[in-house]
Amino acid sequence: MPSVASKGPLAGILFEMRTWVRCMLPYTPYVAPFYPTPDAVISRVLDLTATGPGDVLYDLGCGDGRVLLAAARRGARCVGYELDPQLAADAEAAASAAGLAARVRVVRADAAAADVREATVIALYLSDHGNSRLLRAVQSSLRPGTRVASFYFPVALPGWSEALLKADRTDGLAVYVYKAP
Repeated sequence: MPSVASKGPLAGILFEMRTWVRCMLPYTPYVAPFYPTPDAVISRVLDLTATGPGDVLYDLGCGDGRVLLAAARRGARCVGYELDPQLAADAEAAASAAGLAARVRVVRADAAAADVREATVIALYLSDHGNSRLLRAVQSSLRPGTRVASFYFPVALPGWSEALLKADRTDGLAVYVYKAP
């Protein structure tokens, strides 16, 4: 099955519209529409969190897997959670095509149910609501000191503003890095 990104601009726009609609439905587990994270932002996230060999990166809402692949190329083990079946399939296919399937695992499930206790780095590109909902949900398994990077949206939970290590706004694209309280 062709990936979302390879289907062309019209198909991409229709897919994006579908992801917006399902986020607006009441009682939906979807907390953000799909927008691919720009490559420059991915590099900054991984640089700012010093992700490399020995790290276990969790991407909560991994989309098509581009953050997972970049982290795996740096030697990290990676786990991505994705609700959308097409995006989860795209992420798995991309890992396989890149020869990184041994370092990347994609779980097609709600990231709110993730056990993140082995994570040393967590990547987020969701929404204000999505960040808060997921971090609150995984808090019981989140180890203090885990590096958490959020693209575009800061984490708005009690105690997290004090845990902010860096807010990088290069090119007007904000990346927030925290040390989990």
